[in-house]
This record gives sequence, C-alpha cells and structure tokens, in this order.
Amino acid sequence: MEQQRIVIVGAGAAGLSAAATVRAEGYEGPLTIINGEVHRPYNRTLVNKGVLSGLLTAEQIAQPGSSALDADAIQGKAGSVDPDLAILTLEDGRRLRYDALIAASGSAPQLSDHAAAISERVFHLHTVDDADRLRAQFAKDPGGLTVTILGAGFIGSEVASSMSEAGAHVHLVSRSSMPLASALGEHIAARITELHSNHVTTHFGQSFTNISTGSDSATVTLSDGRVLESDVVLIAHGTKPNTAWLTGGDGGIAVDSRLRSRDYRGVYAAGSIALHTARTGQLYRIDHWDAAVAQGAHAARAALHDLHGAPDPAAYTPDSGFTVTLYQHSAAAYGAAMPGVTERHHDTGSTEALLTSFHNTDGAMIAVAGLNAFPQLFTACAQLRTP
Repeated sequence: MEQQRIVIVGAGAAGLSAAATVRAEGYEGPLTIINGEVHRPYNRTLVNKGVLSGLLTAEQIAQPGSSALDADAIQGKAGSVDPDLAILTLEDGRRLRYDALIAASGSAPQLSDHAAAISERVFHLHTVDDADRLRAQFAKDPGGLTVTILGAGFIGSEVASSMSEAGAHVHLVSRSSMPLASALGEHIAARITELHSNHVTTHFGQSFTNISTGSDSATVTLSDGRVLESDVVLIAHGTKPNTAWLTGGDGGIAVDSRLRSRDYRGVYAAGSIALHTARTGQLYRIDHWDAAVAQGAHAARAALHDLHGAPDPAAYTPDSGFTVTLYQHSAAAYGAAMPGVTERHHDTGSTEALLTSFHNTDGAMIAVAGLNAFPQLFTACAQLRTP
C-alpha cells in the first residue's frame, strides 16, 4: 500500500514550520516542500530590517533547508489543484499526489493600477532581490537622495525611519490620516504619526493618482494635486494572498478553527493566505512572521490528526506578535485586533511607554499593543483570548 504523502506549498515561515512539525511529531512518510523562489528559504522579516540596510546578506538570513527536515524539496511554482483527485500540478506540468496539502504560499505586494512599472526608479520591497536593488540606489548617495514612499504600514514606516536616519529626504504618503491605527490602536498610532512628522515630510490622508518616471527622477501626483519629485519611489501598500494556484484569485483561503480549508478537502492553510473567522463572522488574515510559524505548526498537527489520529491540536488562537522599530522607538503587538473592538489605554507610569489592550463584545482581551513598553506588554499577553 502506498504511503500517505504530505505536500507543502511554500518554503517560507509557515511552510518550513509545518515541515519541521510533522517530523517532530513522528511522521516518517513522504514529505515534499515546493519552494517558489529561486533563493534558499530565508527569514523575510530581515529583508527590510537587515538586507536593505546592508547589515545582512541573503546567505546570512537563510533558513535551515529541507534537507535538515528530511524532506523532498522541489523548486517550482504551484499551478493548479484538483481536490477531487488530490493532485497538485506545478506550472511546469509536474504532478504530485497528496493525502494532505498544506498551503503556505505567502503573499505578494499589492500594487496600484496608477503605478508605473517596477523599474530603476520605482520599487516594491518583498524579496531579497528587491532589497538588493533598492539598496544599490541608496548606496550611491543616501544623504542627497529624495525618496517617496507610498504607504505607511509596517514596511513603509520602517523604511521611512531607516532612510531618514541615513540622511535621505523622505516623503511618506498614506491614505490613512493615522497609519497603523488598525494594528496598534489609535493611542499608539497618534504617537507614531507625531514621530513621522518630526523626521520626514508626511502626506497623510492622501492617495496618489499617477506615477511617472524619467531618466533621472520619478514624479508622484497626489489626490490633492500636489506633485512630488524624487529619485526613488517605493510602493508599500501591503500584500495580497498568493492563492491563484488554488482558488483562481487572490482572496485567500477560508479555514476552520484547526486551519483546515473550508472549501477544499484535504487542504490546510497557514500564514498570510489563511482567512480566519472572528466571532462577528468577519474574515481576517494575519500577515506576520511569528503568526505564520505558529499557524504552520498548527496546520501540520491538524493534518496529522486527520491522517493518523494524532492528538487534536484544538482551536488556533492568534496570540503571536510582531515588532516594528521607528526612529529609535519600538512598538509591538500580540494577538489580533479586529475592527469594532474596544480600546483600553493603560497607565504605565511613564509618558514614553504606551500600552493599549483590545477587547471584544464580551470583554475578553484579544490583542495588546505597546510602544516602548515591553515589560508591561509581556505581562498583559497572558490574558489573551480567541477573537
């Protein structure tokens, strides 16, 4: 009888965590990992934190390879899935049978229809190759460089901070008048907005209507008609799930509490492509490294439970976190702050340390965020509940 096979699509945080977990839990059967990038698996959080700054190289942020996990690694991209026959077809035509398919293919940059094509003047920042290309521009003369960053989320904000500290003149554009409020709460986001305004030129509450490039500059037109001339434009409008190979679109994969796909039998999803359901019925996804690691492990345990009767992993609780460093200040959050939650601001005993907790309708704390408040933040984490 043919052994049951687990196939993992994606060799990022979620995929490698899933692979490590199935081996650690005693699964000895066939295990295949599909790596859709040309590079060895690497820590994507260090793309902007380390590679862009030149502190680290692609080799230095590499993750343990599949050989360390006793897994069959395949370089290629998933093309389509036949869930009835349980067959994954790669873009090059190779076909793989599976008994459990763990989808961990991550996300791709969200680009605008108004944006010029990615070029030597217009960039996004998602891979080590993106970081190397962008760093080559900054290395020429960071002190004399003008940079326009479209989007003030985590990537846009951190790059604005690092480029400002390197001496560049930075225009930071955001459609939100208070960026990061949905992730960190309005209290902390207001302080971060103030930090931005003290270090870079902000254009908050603005979208852009066009990007054009010339031989020596790029021009961004804002929704209020202002025109920004710069040497480099970085588009940092977040990400979209890389799920076309399974769903035909980029809307993500709806999962149950064990991270099983709700629509595809034998399929599990982990990381930024997984769509979770809050108590309100609203779908949400979590696009952070630690969450991807936790979800990869959880999906693997759910697959082993379904295949071999291993212990039920119980419901997934989003209690992992992320950190962001801006202008020598550190913010972090744990859990998942949903729209409509109630914010509570806590007295930390210091005007520099801010702490905000988020509570659902029954009063349970489902997320907590802090700025320069790590001790208080870690204490509060013990109270997190499922959103």
